Amino acid sequence: MQIEFLTNKERAQIGQKVDATSAIVISATSNSDKNIPFGSLVVYDETDPFLCKMPSTKAHLDKPLGITLRQLHCHDYAPKNPMAVMRQGRVWIDAEKAEFVGDAVYVKFLDNGNAIFTSTKTGNTLLKGAIFLEKSDGGKTPIEVNFLGGI
Repeated sequence: MQIEFLTNKERAQIGQKVDATSAIVISATSNSDKNIPFGSLVVYDETDPFLCKMPSTKAHLDKPLGITLRQLHCHDYAPKNPMAVMRQGRVWIDAEKAEFVGDAVYVKFLDNGNAIFTSTKTGNTLLKGAIFLEKSDGGKTPIEVNFLGGI
């Protein structure tokens, strides 16, 4: 019988929905040969409208598909497998920095080809349709996304 409860339990995990507000989630398949972590941005693949990939250039950010959501049966999404992608809603992501609530989300491309989220505008690319919901010095941070366009 359990007689005590953990007091230091994490309040959320990367890729988890923030709250119970309505969200639009779709199923997408990656064309990548690498695993895709939860809470990652994926964009449309120009070769096939039913495939997606992780962004590697600023031009890819013109076609954001959504943020990958956490699943209970795996640690990340395996290559060429379907995944749950949030197009509209609130989700926890791993960010470099968020200075103020309501700041726009920018994507910073690293030398190794990976992309990270930040609120720093200088030298980074705006992710249209995304804002930070909390201030953060780095790490787990909630954002709100609307990649539906015009809604």
